Amino acid sequence: MSDAITFEAVIPSNMSALRIHGESGMRITLDVDETNLPEALKLVLWRERVLRVTVEPVGGDGRAEQGKSRTIHI
Repeated sequence: MSDAITFEAVIPSNMSALRIHGESGMRITLDVDETNLPEALKLVLWRERVLRVTVEPVGGDGRAEQGKSRTIHI
């Protein structure tokens, strides 16, 4: 397996998607649609590892299209 994965995801609009935990940092929730799920599930193999995260919007106005999604907590 490669040392990099790429998939599209959305930060949900609910208030708990971005949570700041004082001294311990921040928790981010991402919604990943089923077409991106195979790549995103590779994160399971990287639990407990330090990850470098790069985020960039994908075209348009940045709004997610409605579709089936799964929530990935990272």
